[in-house]
Amino acid sequence: MSTTSVTMQSIRIPDSLEARDAEDFVASSELANLVTGLLWGNNDLWVSPAARLEGARPNDYEQSLLWAAKDGDRHVGRAVLEMTKQDNLHNAFVHVMVHPGFRGQGIARELLRTAEASAQDHGRRVLQSYSEHPAGFDPEAADVLRPKTGAGSLPGSSAAVRFARNNGYELEQVERFSVLARPVEAARVESLESLAAAKATGYRLVVWEDACPEEFVDQYALLRQRMSTDVPLGEIDYQEEAWDRARVRQGEEELRRKGGHSLVTAALHVPSRELAGHTFLDYYPEKPDVIYQEDTLVLRAHRGHSLGMLMKAHNLLRVGRLWPEGERLLTWNAAENQHMLTINDALGFVPAGYEAAWQKKAGAGA
Repeated sequence: MSTTSVTMQSIRIPDSLEARDAEDFVASSELANLVTGLLWGNNDLWVSPAARLEGARPNDYEQSLLWAAKDGDRHVGRAVLEMTKQDNLHNAFVHVMVHPGFRGQGIARELLRTAEASAQDHGRRVLQSYSEHPAGFDPEAADVLRPKTGAGSLPGSSAAVRFARNNGYELEQVERFSVLARPVEAARVESLESLAAAKATGYRLVVWEDACPEEFVDQYALLRQRMSTDVPLGEIDYQEEAWDRARVRQGEEELRRKGGHSLVTAALHVPSRELAGHTFLDYYPEKPDVIYQEDTLVLRAHRGHSLGMLMKAHNLLRVGRLWPEGERLLTWNAAENQHMLTINDALGFVPAGYEAAWQKKAGAGA
């Protein structure tokens, strides 16, 4: 390291925020919110320390490790390593953040090396990460970097882009980050829903909040499993996740502990009684102005019936009544997923930025 005043240390995941050893976890969470807020110029992606703690707790499906860079008692950098425990045992996800006032001192590189070494100790040979980039750059400029998929681009002058490439990471994919302002024009969305419903003969919608009905939980687990690889992934080395009813229930319980709620709309194929697809939204009352549009999937055998539009439009109309304080919906889609982007555009989503998916395989040097 080029600096001597900053030290690195691991952070224990505390039992609660009231625990005596929770101070570092809270400070690290606050640093993450600060850096993210400064990048985007708003707090739409703010996550409370309590919600971060619930997400970091080890469970049967994943574990998280956390490190801090500290200038005295002040947290100036953080690294997170996340590893699944039931599938993709060759993979690890790593993410590094440094306070803008402490960049250029080698802190990010040291944090990254620490997390990478831990991943190697756990037998993980493929590392994946992401970086965020607000809109406003020229996507056709001469210095932009394009992913292997060929869809989307990033500003070549970005410090995050330079850091990733200098440390052996390759740009595999670009996702578009989109925002939909509420209230929506109900008549337009209702029209889109009606047009989609006319093409979806033989299907009906099933809706639930927070917990999947017992009669559908096994089928819903299958949808969540297929979602992990049926979406465009480019050359990202990621295998299908292992989902069952226990994992569905664990995810619902974790969301409940975070104080969150979900709204799921699924398409049921009436003749077979098979769930053909789903879409869902997440909402946290502690951040009442923001709603997160999460997964949307239609199984391959049921595509071509406008189920994606039908489910998303229906959910969008319901959410205004369920969570009326929500002012914006946020969502992310692969830049090459033109079908889903077309649906989102029709519903009123507009680009706000881009997220890069980076990958580094064992043996790739800096």
